[in-house]
Amino acid sequence: MRGLRYGTLDITLPDGRTVRVPGKEPGQHGHVIIHDYRLLRRILSNGDMGVAESYIAGEWSSPDVTKFLELFCINHHVVEDSLTAGGFARGFLKLFHWWNSNTRSRAKRNISAHYDLGNAFYSKWLDPTMTYSSGLFPSGDEDLPAAQNEKYRHLAERTGVETGHHVLEIGCGWGGFAEFAAKEIGCRVTGLTISREQFDFARKRVFDAGLGEKVDIRFQDYRDERGLYDRIASIEMFEAVGEKYWPTYFETLRDRLKPGGAAGIQVITIQDRYFEQYRATPDFIQRYVFPGGMLPCPTALDQVSGAAGLKRVYVRVFGGD
Repeated sequence: MRGLRYGTLDITLPDGRTVRVPGKEPGQHGHVIIHDYRLLRRILSNGDMGVAESYIAGEWSSPDVTKFLELFCINHHVVEDSLTAGGFARGFLKLFHWWNSNTRSRAKRNISAHYDLGNAFYSKWLDPTMTYSSGLFPSGDEDLPAAQNEKYRHLAERTGVETGHHVLEIGCGWGGFAEFAAKEIGCRVTGLTISREQFDFARKRVFDAGLGEKVDIRFQDYRDERGLYDRIASIEMFEAVGEKYWPTYFETLRDRLKPGGAAGIQVITIQDRYFEQYRATPDFIQRYVFPGGMLPCPTALDQVSGAAGLKRVYVRVFGGD
């Protein structure tokens, strides 16, 4: 960290001594307390993954983890060089990621590992719409349920969803968009999920809302769908597909749309300039949170969707809103 440019970093060692690393320019102050020198071995062998795993193991802490991480973010030029995993670690992580590739059987296990932690768990921290994706805040004053419904509305409008349309939702989650589209727009929705917990919740939600004749929730892999639809919606599901199956995903969109149909997808992306490095070494989220998943960059999205014969006609980037 001798190349620190912004801010200051205090490092408290296991013997109680504190060393200050000053940056060249003013900025955020961070403080890390090292409890066990095994942290250093993890960093040398496993890069930023080692930092995360050592935190889980209790080998370091901070009085304010947020400020400490913010300091790292504004000094990313230093972090990228000093926290890059070695060749062996990169190879192991890539092998682990490959092992979790989303075949039909593996995809169900990967999704279950995350989403089947239990609806009671997710209901404790999701908003009342049970929406597990980014919302839209046009004015900045919306509460979270309003922002989620605004997101649903925006996606439906831009995709051209109309009353009477039959909409396929790939990755329907707990049924938030399906309920919105059926109730507010008056269309039919077929929602697909391979999470048993989401399936049970969404089906009950639909019937409790009196929408059983308009919404069909299926426990089914999107690759097994054979129907034709006026519109397709897919909200932050693509991240779980995995790069190997990106072409299959967009080919499925193409093949499941009626002539003149349209698909609207919401995707978390990574900037083009970081993509190759991210692609080369699976990160903490891929290892522990979303096994088998991968974020695309905008250029990759355009390339793989274009190869499937699809044309992008609209894009909205709202991560900085």
